Parts: sequence; C-alpha cells; structure tokens
Amino acid sequence: MRGFRRRKPALPTAAGQLGVTGSAEYTGRPGDQRAAMRRIAAEAVILQDQAEEVIRGARAREGLGFLAPRGGPLVRRFFSLRESLPKACDNPADEESRRRLDAILHHHALAVWVAMDLLACEWRSEKIASQLDALDGLGTPAVQLDQLYAELAGRSTDHTTEAIKASAR
Repeated sequence: MRGFRRRKPALPTAAGQLGVTGSAEYTGRPGDQRAAMRRIAAEAVILQDQAEEVIRGARAREGLGFLAPRGGPLVRRFFSLRESLPKACDNPADEESRRRLDAILHHHALAVWVAMDLLACEWRSEKIASQLDALDGLGTPAVQLDQLYAELAGRSTDHTTEAIKASAR
C-alpha cells in the first residue's frame, strides 16, 4: 500500500549507547530523587556535545537534511529527560537543583530547535540570517549543567559515604 511507511526504531539514549543500564526512575525517597537527577544530568551532559554540533552546523549553513535527523531526536530527548525529572524534591537544596536542571533542559531543547528553524527560514530575511550568524552554541546554560552535574555527583557520593559510615557504627 502506498503512503504507509514503517516507523524507524527509536534511537537509544546516550546512556544506552554507552552501555549504561538502569533508569532514571525513583521511588520517592530523597536519595532516589537525587540519583535520578544525577543520571538525567549525566545524559544531558553527553547530549549537549551533540547539540553544540547541530548548532554549529546550522551556523555553518549545513543542509537541513543533514541536521534535522540529528537535531530532532535531540530536541525530543531533552524534553523527555525534562519530563522524567521528579515532580518535586523533599530536600530544599535538591528542589533548587531540580528547578535549575528543568530550566537547562528546556533551554537546550529550544536552542537546538531554534537553530534548525532559523536555518529553515534563513532565505526569507537578512535579519534571520544575521540571527543565525549570531548563534554561539548553548552558552552559559551548558556550563551551568556541567557544574550542576558535578554538584549532584559530589553530593550523592557524600550521601553514600555518610550511609556507609553510619552502617559501620
């Protein structure tokens, strides 16, 4: 039958490509919330390198046919990671980290989407072309994500260390 196509299989997550198993699921305990956010931040750090490549490609005026197959799944994955964040955290410091991570994931998804959209519409206006020329990667939120991941990894290690010390007593 014409017009019917098979769906492409879903792309594996960045963690899956690296052979990391486990999910970002949590049971509601504060340690599980922190661990889930750490895993989400880790995957986002990996994906932001790919997002930077797509944005650089848009600025270099690579063909949308080459960028869209890479950029579209990135946008969807950033939004998916955002949806898998805990809805709220019991610990106020963790809640602040959750809010920051939510904003960064949203930024990254929109930055890739806007880069591809500007590339698609560049021919319409010189102002759109100048906006495309002004693209400079993911900017400060990428640095903030690296710092946030380091915080989450450090805190969760300290939490585990404290639990081990408490159980040894």
